[in-house]
Amino acid sequence: MINDIKPFYVYTENNCLYIKSINDRIDKIAKNIVSYCANFDDKEFIHICSVDTKGRLIHFIYKNGRMRKKIFGKVCHNINNLKNMRLFIMEKYLNLFIIEESSLKENRFRISHYNFNPSNYSTYIYRINDIVKKDEYIYKLNIDEMSNMILTYETEDKNNRSNFYSKTLIFNTKNRKWESTNNLLRNSTSFSSDYNCTSTIKDDLFEFCYSMSYKKNNYQ
Repeated sequence: MINDIKPFYVYTENNCLYIKSINDRIDKIAKNIVSYCANFDDKEFIHICSVDTKGRLIHFIYKNGRMRKKIFGKVCHNINNLKNMRLFIMEKYLNLFIIEESSLKENRFRISHYNFNPSNYSTYIYRINDIVKKDEYIYKLNIDEMSNMILTYETEDKNNRSNFYSKTLIFNTKNRKWESTNNLLRNSTSFSSDYNCTSTIKDDLFEFCYSMSYKKNNYQ
């Protein structure tokens, strides 16, 4: 349960990544880090995903004061375009979402989804380009009653580039694929193909156990 997890802080200072426990013990995890996100799995292990100054993705597992890491390949070519990272863990798989802003088109973004199991690092990568930011969000993410992730975003109409429309995809946790809403068998209480997710990333089930940020003399 979340209430049984000991509080901790993950933070960066001078491009170094640290983890601070409730007893004020501070461990330096890595250097040359530009962005990170973290979450707990069902065994209460702390998973941290980060991007370094070379644009590489690094995954850390923190357990009982010990760290294990895995360096992936380059995930972004320009770290200045990196906007956001979020990590969700379901069915023993990590789901990392990385948002990058386009350097060529204004108000255009790309989402990269990395789905992997840290026991063998079998990785599924999915990318969505030409996402348009609407209001205050770039995309919306929700979880349905079957533990499938629901992703909703705005995209450009290829026939009329001045128009945009909302698109919804579902990540099927069984086959590890994104599918359109009408490809999955769903009961009467589930949404239809024109379902419009209303929850933002801040309302997600897993946002509650997202790591707290830490700054000197300032707890958030």
